[in-house]
Amino acid sequence: ANDLGNLLSRTVAMVEKYFDGVVPAHGEWNDIDRLLIALAEGTASRVKKHMDELQFSVALQDIWQLIGECNRYIDQNMPWVLAKTQEDKPRLARVLYNLLETIRIITVPLSAFMPETMPKIWEQIGASEADVAYSTAAVFGTLPANVTVHKGDIIFPRIDVEKEIDELNQLILAA
Repeated sequence: ANDLGNLLSRTVAMVEKYFDGVVPAHGEWNDIDRLLIALAEGTASRVKKHMDELQFSVALQDIWQLIGECNRYIDQNMPWVLAKTQEDKPRLARVLYNLLETIRIITVPLSAFMPETMPKIWEQIGASEADVAYSTAAVFGTLPANVTVHKGDIIFPRIDVEKEIDELNQLILAA
């Protein structure tokens, strides 16, 4: 949950910071983009296969592997560096769109596991109901150009373990 929440938060924050919440027309794809896109589309297909075979834990492993790749993609592309020059803005737009689109692909099958959480993510990335249909899960480029993001509440707030333990101890003592 931390990895997905962090990916969402970082991506939406960068779109808001660098493009006032609206991803403009995107630059050209490069080889790093093509690798992420192929992985995203392949992950969606594999997850569907695993879900059909009732191999839910394997499906979740594939999803979390893609989330890890998205975080590496951010580190490879360094959006904060791309944002420094006007010349790199089209590349920055491509990187941020690719991240939003991959988050969309990730969250479609996750809606089976977290049906109340994924709509909150879809709202933040600007995805419509049609954008998150299962028929579009493996189709990269479904989010419209000029998609608008909306920063929302933290999707997966950190748990204060000590506070939780204290509360459990209180319950046990009261019983």
